[in-house]
Amino acid sequence: MSNREIRLNSGRDVRLWELRQKATYEGLLEGLPTTRLNNIYLDRLIAEHQKTDPAKSCYLLAPQELPIELPPGETYPFGAPAKLPSVTCTGRFRSMKSARDVSLDYSELVVIWLQDEFAMPIASDVVEQIKALDWEKLAGDFEY
Repeated sequence: MSNREIRLNSGRDVRLWELRQKATYEGLLEGLPTTRLNNIYLDRLIAEHQKTDPAKSCYLLAPQELPIELPPGETYPFGAPAKLPSVTCTGRFRSMKSARDVSLDYSELVVIWLQDEFAMPIASDVVEQIKALDWEKLAGDFEY
């Protein structure tokens, strides 16, 4: 298998057909990210996908959020400082078999994840999360 192909735990093979990446905190001009801002950012990722491509199913892999330590005695007035991995990735994966409707030709799922470095490769912990996805439940079926 190439680095674009993943065999899911279910035995289904999926292939990465499209990958978009951006810096997670690209628009943060000053200050620190907080848990509240991170939650807004993650919600917005899903909403933006649903707005631009509503026909494609989308799933966000929950990223690990780490607290940002402040110097002793200091507090941050805008919430609890916390950071997400530095790169946001949006990948469109395809299986050459339908997920549910056998009359259709293939299935696709857009997966959003965050990792510390630009891909490729996809971070190994992310690959493991992708392998565990319930493709039959999450992916959409399509025809050529």
